[in-house]
Amino acid sequence: PPSHLAFDAYSSSHWDYYKISGEQTAQFLLGIIQKHFGGNPPQRIYEWGCGPGRVIRQLPAVLNKTTEFHGSDYNVESIEWCKNKIPGIQFIVNGLEPPLPYPDHSFDFIYALSVFTHLSELNALRWADELLRVVKPGGIVLTTTAGNAVYEKELLPGERKQYETEGVVTRANYKEGKKMFLAMHNPTYVREKLLSKFEIIEHGNTGIPFMRQDWWIGRKKY
Repeated sequence: PPSHLAFDAYSSSHWDYYKISGEQTAQFLLGIIQKHFGGNPPQRIYEWGCGPGRVIRQLPAVLNKTTEFHGSDYNVESIEWCKNKIPGIQFIVNGLEPPLPYPDHSFDFIYALSVFTHLSELNALRWADELLRVVKPGGIVLTTTAGNAVYEKELLPGERKQYETEGVVTRANYKEGKKMFLAMHNPTYVREKLLSKFEIIEHGNTGIPFMRQDWWIGRKKY
């Protein structure tokens, strides 16, 4: 993708990073899918916040040929680039705020990599509800958050106190959704508020290639 789209999405404009990190992340997601779907692979997969398609373009090669793939992003230019360059995946533009243009219970598996990390607290809560709406009953949603690894190394003293007492810290001096608008969530906040309407079935603070964020898997309870 063009350098400005790549850097805005994942802080690197190098083609090798785009390709290798996308391939390795797709393999990580394949492991999650095999673990939780077994011999019944998801029929519809959706990446919320796909940027210029770094990860989702790698999934068709490693998954069941009958799986349908969807991606969306609020960056219009990224989606236009994806539509022109990446065949076999349905791309749409989403707003910075919900809703999505999908019916209830549309997807078996949804994932979002470093998206909640760039949203305000209220908007993140609204998006969590929206992801719950469009995932199928029994389906799963994988999301990432900036958690204790960021707390231990990057937060300022006042931010550390807020992280401990309120559960979420937002650096909101930039336009929401952009890479410099940052939100950090402690694990208790994620469990008790952000993803409280999901059944949390997995949580890890390492494992996703090229990322230093917590990852969460929530199952739709009903």
